[in-house]
Amino acid sequence: MPAPYDGRLVANLILDLGDRYAVPVTQMMLLKIIYFSHGWYLARTGQPFVRQQFEAWKFGPVVKVVRDSFKDFGARPITTRAKRLNIFSNELEDINEDVRGSDLGHIEAMFRTYSKYNAWALSDMTHEHGSPWDEVWNSSEPIGRLGMRIRNEEIRSHFVARLAGGAVS
Repeated sequence: MPAPYDGRLVANLILDLGDRYAVPVTQMMLLKIIYFSHGWYLARTGQPFVRQQFEAWKFGPVVKVVRDSFKDFGARPITTRAKRLNIFSNELEDINEDVRGSDLGHIEAMFRTYSKYNAWALSDMTHEHGSPWDEVWNSSEPIGRLGMRIRNEEIRSHFVARLAGGAVS
């Protein structure tokens, strides 16, 4: 199945890569790698990588369902995987979606690029002046966005500009 994917599935795939490469992944680190994966994918394909909306939170962009899945870990490395509620059985279940091989490659490339940074460095990267997070978080105008949502068009424009400027995706 092509993108967009459930953010919790993307999170689980990143956590699996963390296990494979023996890189502990914290909640903040995970949320930022998901954001960068989404942004570069939007820039390259014009399509979203993650199904859910990103929101501007204090320490950077967040997919709320991912944050809710791992909030109990705080700053500790995550050791479980996200699940979703089956509304028919009212039970939590594994998140199983087919992911295209090229999209798996994209996730791995993003993990290998960004997992070498600590969570605070990743947060700082999302806070750069003029970034989508900065534009929403520091807006002086009432924007009326539920949950301070960051629009995909803003994310895409930012990453397209970074590509044009020679940034690596």
